[in-house]
Amino acid sequence: MNFYDKHADKTIYFGDLPHLRQNTVGYFVTFRTADSIPHTKLKQWTEERHKWLSLHPEPLSTEEIIEYNRLFSRRIEKWLDQDYGECLLKDPKCQEIVKNALLFFQEKRYTLWEYTVAANHVHIIIEPFREWALSDIMHSIKSFTAKEINKALGRSGQFWLREYFDHIIRSESQLNRFIKYIQNHDMKHE
Repeated sequence: MNFYDKHADKTIYFGDLPHLRQNTVGYFVTFRTADSIPHTKLKQWTEERHKWLSLHPEPLSTEEIIEYNRLFSRRIEKWLDQDYGECLLKDPKCQEIVKNALLFFQEKRYTLWEYTVAANHVHIIIEPFREWALSDIMHSIKSFTAKEINKALGRSGQFWLREYFDHIIRSESQLNRFIKYIQNHDMKHE
């Protein structure tokens, strides 16, 4: 796996979350169902995040991005593990749709190092090939799986939250921590 290189070119862009990008590196990514966090918790988180961002204007330094992740991303992870929402990914049909989609372009567009499908979110460790942007890969996976899951369940409408969390992996030890996190996540939810 290629890790973050502080001397190489990088870009930072913002959606609802800050995203640091560098070519041919690995990422830890979490994407979640649209109903995975209660609105009251999300409102509080959004207000605190807005205040923090107003005190830390763009462009954010790498240290500020790390602080942001510590203060805001980890809290979201904790809430996700409390299985809020309908938890439709517990359904084996839905899990299979997601797993098959993740594996479909394995070694064609990216290397998928590890993954888990939880009740209301998905964690992956992914390393896009040079010609594939992470945002394009994620759009493809989420768009396809949302359509297929809605079709399988006889539903329509938004399935995934638009934004996803991503973190560039910085070292082999960090990669190993993320792999262990995903594997422990699987055992905790079996």
